Amino acid sequence: MSERPQVLVADSAPTRLAVRMALGDSAEICAEAGERTAAVRAAIAKRPDVCLIGRSLPGGGIETVREIRDGAPGCQVVVLVDSDETDDLLDLVRAGAVGYLPVGFTPEQVRRAIEGVRAHRAAIPRSMVRDLVDEIRMADRSGPGALTAREAQILRLLGAGESTATMAKSLAISPVTVRRHISELAHKVGASGRAELVAWCADSVPGHDRWSSRATSRSQVTPRRTA
Repeated sequence: MSERPQVLVADSAPTRLAVRMALGDSAEICAEAGERTAAVRAAIAKRPDVCLIGRSLPGGGIETVREIRDGAPGCQVVVLVDSDETDDLLDLVRAGAVGYLPVGFTPEQVRRAIEGVRAHRAAIPRSMVRDLVDEIRMADRSGPGALTAREAQILRLLGAGESTATMAKSLAISPVTVRRHISELAHKVGASGRAELVAWCADSVPGHDRWSSRATSRSQVTPRRTA
């Protein structure tokens, strides 16, 4: 563990620069990428110790994590997230991530995270551990294809005709996060995009007990059949 860790950074140019400045001489950045395909190729070719992957990386952050773990299983993947929201933490862990860092990280945070995952410790803040445990328990009860509580909220607001900006304000999350949830919900229910997802909501959400505040926390999704 005495050698400098080899690190791949895949995110926007400003974030990559911030990582380089934060690491200084404590690690060697062996590759950088700005989108999913380049990140996966670099991870497989370079086999870095740690991959820092942006959650909003073009091509899909979760998909990037999954492909890196499949193609370069020895790499420890830490996700750079643009907020402190924990809704999709379990999805990131399932994809193969061993932790996360907020994009506004301090040099100490990023160095500690890299040292930790190299020592086989998860880079998960203490404040998030309970959330992760609760997510795992609820997921085990509901099985695959289940909605998270946040996804259920998004669906209800979509069904009510709310805009992205209104949903973001109502849920105290960013518009980018709202759009990400909508995209992932469309995939879950088999919709081709937002318009079809809205139509699915109109057909499926109103009048169903499963969309009540408690039932929606981990409701099963039944894809809408298309002609």
